[in-house]
Amino acid sequence: MKKFIAIFVLCFAALSFGAFAQIKVASNGYVGINQASPAYNLDWYGTGRFLSSYGSIIFDNSGFGGVATIRPLDDWNGTLGRSDKRFNMLYADHVIARDLEETSDETMKENIQTLNNSLEKIKKLRGIRYDLKKEYLKTNDPKSMAQFEEERKNEIGFLAQELKEVFPEIVFLDTTSNLYAVNYARLVPVLVEAIKDQQAQIEELKNSIEFIEQNCCNNNLKSASISTDVSPTLANNTASLDQNIPNPFSTETKINCFVPDQSGTAILYVYNMQGAQLQQHQISRSGKQTVIIKGNSLSPGIYLYTLVIDGREIDTKRMILTK
Repeated sequence: MKKFIAIFVLCFAALSFGAFAQIKVASNGYVGINQASPAYNLDWYGTGRFLSSYGSIIFDNSGFGGVATIRPLDDWNGTLGRSDKRFNMLYADHVIARDLEETSDETMKENIQTLNNSLEKIKKLRGIRYDLKKEYLKTNDPKSMAQFEEERKNEIGFLAQELKEVFPEIVFLDTTSNLYAVNYARLVPVLVEAIKDQQAQIEELKNSIEFIEQNCCNNNLKSASISTDVSPTLANNTASLDQNIPNPFSTETKINCFVPDQSGTAILYVYNMQGAQLQQHQISRSGKQTVIIKGNSLSPGIYLYTLVIDGREIDTKRMILTK
């Protein structure tokens, strides 16, 4: 008798749901909730809630733009996946979060190597500004289309195909869409090593400048024999030495100087940063003179040049030869 009553109740419930079109079970087994013709195993129209003892998951349209939304009932509640049960992929147009963390524990890694030549690789990159094509958004929703039209312009980033030529490790091909994607966060270690490379160059230049200040401006060049006595003819500052033009240079550079009348010997010396004399150029006339230094006569680097008149240093300046 009890079995008969149970069957009767189930039949009555099915007939009742069918009559009011609240729950519809189609002949193919699809179940519709507020859907008269379900197109999926479970076809549900309206809002909903999954309730557990530790919180609830809500399905409604209360999110940004009033579109379909999955959210927890309470703020700061709920988890998507677990540390041992993760989703494989997440596709989204916007991701807004207070904190984004990437698992990077040392125990997970092997074959660890320091990045090399990071600065040279960074110099090969091309940052661009662009507009996203309209056909990228595949929707007819007016709100989404209006929002996309406002946001698609004046973006900045890289072209994945160009980036792939320098850093293939951070560019990925999504085979489902046949589009390239970039993991921008993985550029951070490269930038760190590039800054360190650049800082090493800065320190080298600082040391070179300190050497110039200590060994040049105090008349302490190792290979130069220069008197510290200043004659009346030169004390009136009529003699001068100009900065070479161009500087830095690669092919040749011009050094202008002025030799006063009644001067004896005038020589322009060229030294390396260790103070060793590499060249000397005799200046046989007084007045404004020009000395031309050929780039192929020296190796790329930093050099000092000094104007000496009658055995006395007039001035010393620095020039840079590039490749």
